[in-house]
Amino acid sequence: MECRRAKAYSSSANLGSGFDILSMAHTAFYDIVEIEAEYRKELNITVEANSSIPTEIEKNSASYPVKKLLEDMGISASVKIKVIKGVPEGLGLGSSGASAAAAVAAINDLFNLNLSRNDLVKYAMYGEAAVTGSPHPDNVAASIYGGVVSVISTNPVKVVEIPINYTFDILLFVPINIKIGEKTKKAREMLPKMVSINDYVLNSRSISSLILGFVKGERDLIRLGLNDEIVEKARLPLFPYYPKIKNLALKYNAIGACVSGAGPSILVLTDKMTDENKIIEEGVKTCKEFNVECKVIKAKLAGGVLVERCY
Repeated sequence: MECRRAKAYSSSANLGSGFDILSMAHTAFYDIVEIEAEYRKELNITVEANSSIPTEIEKNSASYPVKKLLEDMGISASVKIKVIKGVPEGLGLGSSGASAAAAVAAINDLFNLNLSRNDLVKYAMYGEAAVTGSPHPDNVAASIYGGVVSVISTNPVKVVEIPINYTFDILLFVPINIKIGEKTKKAREMLPKMVSINDYVLNSRSISSLILGFVKGERDLIRLGLNDEIVEKARLPLFPYYPKIKNLALKYNAIGACVSGAGPSILVLTDKMTDENKIIEEGVKTCKEFNVECKVIKAKLAGGVLVERCY
């Protein structure tokens, strides 16, 4: 059997007002997916994992996109998938997206399919659908491309890498004693069905400010851009400590802060002007005020998915 091993990093989606559009890959965590395969008369897929994630083919974020991809390519094979989870689940860090990204990248290399990165995102989205019921593209796009990405279209899939011309570091406040069943699904159900034109305009200004800030390398634009008037507010019951953490982050001169994906983790961008120690110290205390134990992870922007032969 031929074997490939793929590594895909965690990610923080939305980045303020960029719901289902923007996402950032970071080095906080990563998943590894190993796939062994050989041609057979029929397609047969098996899954094993080092965690409690489902191993049923259509409920697993690694196996379901592999199944859809091989079916579309007309490939019959015996496929063994091993998922080594490193990204914590249900905390807004792109856990299912990392597994999906690694799986499609591994199978693409294994069968020499020469798919584009947009095609990889298209199939990895099936992994999100398997776990959350929603084939959202932002996390998988970041894990596949690396850096900061913008999803321009989903039909057809088109992802654009955003040039980053400002140097920053990342702090993640990750709650370790919160478990919300079907969190992403619940978080999406909390979204408003209608929004005011005023909030729409404010969010449009924020997303344009954030992208321009990254491209132009202007700190103030990035700070202005890390705001949201719609999604974060609707989901606030999931992370009631967030406003206070954001305020203290700005108090100690962070570039800005936002909710990581659907939460409950919080993303803070910092630079040499930031008092990181104060943010960490007071941020952890703030979490405890809400009976939440937060672990702080320091990270940097990550590259895209990596594939190698198994040894």
